[in-house]
Amino acid sequence: MRFLFSMVLALIIGLAATAQAKDEILAEVGPYKLTKKEFEAQLETAPHQIKMILAHQPELKKVLVERWAEISMLALGAKEAGLEKDPAVKRQIEEATKQILAQAYLEKEVLAKIKQQVTEEELKKYYEKNKAKFQEPEKVRARHILIEVSQNASKEEVQKALEKAKKIRERLLKGEDFAKLAKKYSDDPGTKDKGGDLGFFTRGQMIKEFEEAAFSLKPGEISEPVRSPFGFHIIKVEEKKMSKEKPFEEVKEKVKEEYLNQKQKEALERALKELKAKYKVKIYTDKL
Repeated sequence: MRFLFSMVLALIIGLAATAQAKDEILAEVGPYKLTKKEFEAQLETAPHQIKMILAHQPELKKVLVERWAEISMLALGAKEAGLEKDPAVKRQIEEATKQILAQAYLEKEVLAKIKQQVTEEELKKYYEKNKAKFQEPEKVRARHILIEVSQNASKEEVQKALEKAKKIRERLLKGEDFAKLAKKYSDDPGTKDKGGDLGFFTRGQMIKEFEEAAFSLKPGEISEPVRSPFGFHIIKVEEKKMSKEKPFEEVKEKVKEEYLNQKQKEALERALKELKAKYKVKIYTDKL
């Protein structure tokens, strides 16, 4: 609940700062007005968590409006108390204003122009130069049986777990069903009831020891017991998919996103260089 309140507060601060559009009014507090148009616009740019919460609990929109009213009242109370003149408050207002202006300048004067200028030809050239980035990575579908043993276990406990894993592997090599033995013996609660099935995964998704063993196996092969921080794993690879090149049209949006990020980064660096020359930045690191 505390998480929800903090997210709501963050959204409403944004509403309180920008709700000036002439539209149907949802709430009024003194000189402040919250319009329906601005409210909906802010919801569109809200963090994903808030969108998900509101999708399941639309009645919370009323809570947002009520919070806006509360913040507006508190702001009016602060003005009446003369807190705008408080040096610490003035400094915070200056910093908040500076951040809002910086974000607006970045979006409207630096980044927006880049988005408008990007052409299909540029994207295709970027794709051709960086095809490796847009390949479908090698994938493995595997099952495993985990015999759990703590990293801090005694030598006797480790040996006992290893012997158990070896005996299970022997039964598998003799033809017993992997899924059945996984359901009976595996200590992994997440895959046990699925016969140890982990589905497809790529490199980097599993712990190092497990990954190295899984990707070294051929379909149908069963590994020796593999030690990890969780215990001993017996791994069987069911299927392998080799990496393959994806056509431009399939990855066009991803190419565009990455290309735009690169161009926007370059534009930001140029803008900062120009502004630095104009405003003569001085940083005294020796005083840190």
